[in-house]
Amino acid sequence: MTATRAHAYLGFGSNLGDRRENIAKGLAVLCESGRVEITKVSSLYETEPVGYTEQGLFLNAVALVETELSPEDLLSLCKDVEVQLGRKPTVRWGPRILDIDILMYFVESGDPLSDDSGDSAQIKMDTPFLTLPHPRMWERGFVIIPLAEVNPDLLTPDGRKIKSLIRDFRIWTGLRLFEFGLMWQGAGLRHDRRRIMRFTEVESTNSVAVNLASSGASCGTCVIAETQTSGRGRRGRLWHSPPGGLWFSLVLRPEIQSQDVAWLSLIAGVAVSSAIRDTFGLPAVVKWPNDVLVSGKKVCGILPETRFIGDKMDFAVVGIGVNVAIRTDLLPLQVRETCGTLVSPDHPHASEAREALTVSILDNFSLLYKQFLSEGFLEILQKVREYCDMLGREVTVLRLGTPIQGIAVDIDSDASLIIRTKSGENVHVVSGEVSIGVPGAGYARE
Repeated sequence: MTATRAHAYLGFGSNLGDRRENIAKGLAVLCESGRVEITKVSSLYETEPVGYTEQGLFLNAVALVETELSPEDLLSLCKDVEVQLGRKPTVRWGPRILDIDILMYFVESGDPLSDDSGDSAQIKMDTPFLTLPHPRMWERGFVIIPLAEVNPDLLTPDGRKIKSLIRDFRIWTGLRLFEFGLMWQGAGLRHDRRRIMRFTEVESTNSVAVNLASSGASCGTCVIAETQTSGRGRRGRLWHSPPGGLWFSLVLRPEIQSQDVAWLSLIAGVAVSSAIRDTFGLPAVVKWPNDVLVSGKKVCGILPETRFIGDKMDFAVVGIGVNVAIRTDLLPLQVRETCGTLVSPDHPHASEAREALTVSILDNFSLLYKQFLSEGFLEILQKVREYCDMLGREVTVLRLGTPIQGIAVDIDSDASLIIRTKSGENVHVVSGEVSIGVPGAGYARE
């Protein structure tokens, strides 16, 4: 083919040695060739091997690149990079230091991140050396999921957007997030990476995250546990964390003032609500200040904790607990009636559903958090208002033991809830226990 400006999606895999470093070096060598420009790199996903299963787990990622190389010349470059990194011949689908596949190749695209049904043309070919698009890519979750992260609007062979495929939890079988949101800086993957740390059981993911943050853990470090024995809720309450839930905490290092900390709860609330809607199709809403409800039942609680040195924030930890597939009968009687679960604990793909939700929450939170840091809370405020279905409804707030009753009319720029009382006074509530409805007046309590 005649060389022309094109963009391509490349799949990376490694299961020997330092798997992350192998992929990072592969990207770097491609970039250093001067013949490929790396535009975007997905997160890293740890996956079970396919075909030949007697080998170690793989790390997989997808990268979007721009190039003037023909598909054949791009393939040749990718194979040269594999050899430079030490790849040697092995059995089909066997262990490897690095594998780079061309998944899809497009020419004449004005915007490589746009819907590829526009001005770009997908190249299709079938030769003894190269088949495009990759013949097995639509069968493999370890390709589809990172590819959807790089370009969620990419079209599948049947005309659907690829993001619709990842709602099928079966695609997540044998796959879990290893490192979130890789940042390509031209010379490699940056070292202050967003690590995913997983535990079978901890006292509290927030406690683990606080200890890690105190020891210098980077922003974006994520602690996930299958169960918590002493999970913490607001005001020192115990957060019950039975198996089947998603319990995790994020380390953040925002340069914000103490009065802006409340925004972290609301950002997390919007991120979780949006993720639940996208992943499960359920009508999740934010209950100010730090809960998420589905059909009136609490399915998520959020707990931010911070440490300041003088007037400067050292770090923040945001704990998020979601009842994904729990047995509500294991909860204490006093909360059993007000809590819900997203899917049945007997759901055949409950663990895959948790993984899909984890990725979606982190993706949504990352976008909102970056927007918050760069543009301030006013840009986030409208999203919070859209997701908070308390607005316009009658509420009761217990603040220092004193009830405040009225209509929740707005959320202010300081993240406080504005309640209009019967006397017409607007009361700004910074914190408190909120019930939707007036006690004794026939409203549901939450």
